Amino acid sequence: MFQQEFRSSAKFDKLMRKYFALEVNVFMKKGLVYVGADGKGTPRAVALIEFNQGRQISNWDYLTMDGLKLLPEILKSGFNGFNAFDIFKFEDLFDKVKGKKKCVVEYLAVDKSLRGQGIGSKMLNNHISPYVKKIGYRNIILETNTKKNVTFYKKNNFAVRSVKKVNLSHGDVKDWVLSKAI
Repeated sequence: MFQQEFRSSAKFDKLMRKYFALEVNVFMKKGLVYVGADGKGTPRAVALIEFNQGRQISNWDYLTMDGLKLLPEILKSGFNGFNAFDIFKFEDLFDKVKGKKKCVVEYLAVDKSLRGQGIGSKMLNNHISPYVKKIGYRNIILETNTKKNVTFYKKNNFAVRSVKKVNLSHGDVKDWVLSKAI
């Protein structure tokens, strides 16, 4: 997937950080960023959620949010896919679950200093799931590449839909796709 000279973790991590910043900007532009704050209004958790109907994200969104600047670096890395902005999307998650209205939690992150206190579970169960259900969606889909996250999502009633090995520049990783009916 990537050229041999791109197979250093440092280069891959740098590209990932740039891509993540672009992804956050695209999701913010579309109004698909959800923030959990403490009682003082300080952000403590964030989720990026994509829906298969309505406000969908396109390549145009990436290009208009500085994606053109990142594109040469992606192509230089040796990625030879048709859609350069899908380099980190390993499969079409919407196809993993039946039903017309589905959403994908692209990212769920909790402030490092507050992890293990139930904030991620509250974000999923008390905020994201009720909101998604209220607007007519019945399935939440996500993917992760860490066993620790799989355990967390299973604890929050997600079921594993698929597991596969993905070859990245710095080695193979497992990629789990999970879903939850709401």
